[in-house]
Amino acid sequence: MTLFDRIDTPGCGCDTPDLAATLLPVDTALNRGLALVDPLTATEDLPLHQASGRVLARPVKARADLPRFDNSGMDGYALRLTDLNGTKTLPVCGTSAASDAPQPLPAGTAMRIFTGAPVPAGADTVVMQEWTTRTGNMVTFEKRPQTGSNIRRQGEDQRANATVLTAGQRLNARHLAICAGAGHGSVSVVSKPKIALLMTGDELIAPGAEATGGAIWDVNTPLLTSVLSDVADISFVYQVPDSFDAMIDAISSAAQDVDLVITSGGVSVGDRDHVKPALNLLGAEIAVSGVAIKPGKPITLSRLGRVPIISLPGNPLSAYVTWQVFGNPMLNKLCGLTEAVPPRRLVRAQTELRHKPGRCEYRPARFCGMDHSGLEVVECPSATHSGHLGPMAQADGLVLIPGDIDKTATGDLLEFMPF
Repeated sequence: MTLFDRIDTPGCGCDTPDLAATLLPVDTALNRGLALVDPLTATEDLPLHQASGRVLARPVKARADLPRFDNSGMDGYALRLTDLNGTKTLPVCGTSAASDAPQPLPAGTAMRIFTGAPVPAGADTVVMQEWTTRTGNMVTFEKRPQTGSNIRRQGEDQRANATVLTAGQRLNARHLAICAGAGHGSVSVVSKPKIALLMTGDELIAPGAEATGGAIWDVNTPLLTSVLSDVADISFVYQVPDSFDAMIDAISSAAQDVDLVITSGGVSVGDRDHVKPALNLLGAEIAVSGVAIKPGKPITLSRLGRVPIISLPGNPLSAYVTWQVFGNPMLNKLCGLTEAVPPRRLVRAQTELRHKPGRCEYRPARFCGMDHSGLEVVECPSATHSGHLGPMAQADGLVLIPGDIDKTATGDLLEFMPF
């Protein structure tokens, strides 16, 4: 079996001297973005059925031993194994079912027992039903088990007061099952962050509206509200006119009422790109202004007062890629996740991929099989176009093509970031 180390930092190859003067490497930009974020401290208690997807704020400890008592792992018969010395048949003295509190087992007898039922005092073994024959009140054991067979021992899973979950995890069905098994009906979670979305572009119209002239349908609003809705409260979505004054008012107003501001579009250097000038006039701390990444070079990360601001490019693929690379980890840290940066893994390229050296490239990738060693194989489009939506819809994640190469060969290993 081939083992691969977990990938904790991107090997982007985009920190060459010719780029360092103007564009930041991805890993440097990501670290600067994370440094802008202070985790939220507000918490709330939620019943388990409402806690899925939320971040655990306090450790969860077992209220009792798990299991709380010795219980049977099989339907069968509980007995003292020494009572089978010299005989294969014992009288049946009673039954132990789930929720019962059985009487101690008399010497020289067996007790009918069901899966999960308490093991009666005195019994040291459970023989599965398939190894027995019942005739009236007598049971014959066709095979001799080992002592202790089929008994789940008290505390073998967790001991009382043991920590079963640590803080900083995003809760899923498995975590909630552990909480329930540990005796908890509710958990303490980090309060959802409040987020403002500021969408720019006078050309944008609502999806479904009649498009005339130079109008285009707004893609990024449904895109971002979808990725945010489960983990954050979207306080408001505002379509900001392509005006410097309007952008100043929108950013300054939003930053007073929310925990995170996300802008989309208007972040490049054109005459109608007002995000960076507005941030400068407002006195924002701009930590990242341009990254050696394709797509999404204009990505800008800043903070106004205590509020981080993630300024995404307007092209949908650029917005989604930079959200995955920078925005999602920053939101994770804001929510209190211990591991803010999602882990990546290695996959194998199905075909040769050509690339223009300079910026590292995150290209949509789709699983298409496994190689002989069990490693996932992915296929990618021949090129990345920031305005094309088709490849994104079919993709399972992004592969990283380092910035210092012009192509990868068929079968090369690539870093993969799952969506």
